Amino acid sequence: MTLQYQGACFCKKVKFELEDEPLFTQYCHCNKCREIASLSDRTEDKVGYSFTAAYFKDKFKITLGSNLLKKQARNTADLFLCSACNSLIYGISQDPSKQAAIGINANNIMFSDGVFPLSFKANKHIWYQDRIGDINDDLPKYKDAPIEQFGSGQLWENNKL
Repeated sequence: MTLQYQGACFCKKVKFELEDEPLFTQYCHCNKCREIASLSDRTEDKVGYSFTAAYFKDKFKITLGSNLLKKQARNTADLFLCSACNSLIYGISQDPSKQAAIGINANNIMFSDGVFPLSFKANKHIWYQDRIGDINDDLPKYKDAPIEQFGSGQLWENNKL
């Protein structure tokens, strides 16, 4: 049986479906994620970093409100937000060779019991060099991003703060 998750922006005018578990989840501290999150009407989006779930494009489908999406081009990514509440729905690389997967704003995913399943537990911090505050957890903290995410793969001070 295929797992399906439902999601919606803060105002519920844009809805989407996800098939299967995420490839991974992470906290992103890059300037573009922080900037876009600051526009959102949702308080949970404004924590100084984004919480993203990676999915293959074919596992993601907008089911309502696709006409309400507005695109914000930032650095090397196109980010799609709800034009009503400014909640980030997803982002995708502008480079066609890097478009197999997209990053979904995990704050928009709805769970029946309100608790993230273990498969949605973040497994790393990326672009930690751009953070606005230190995070004390045991997750690896990458200066930029892992090599498989087109970064240097360099950990921030060997993960010691």
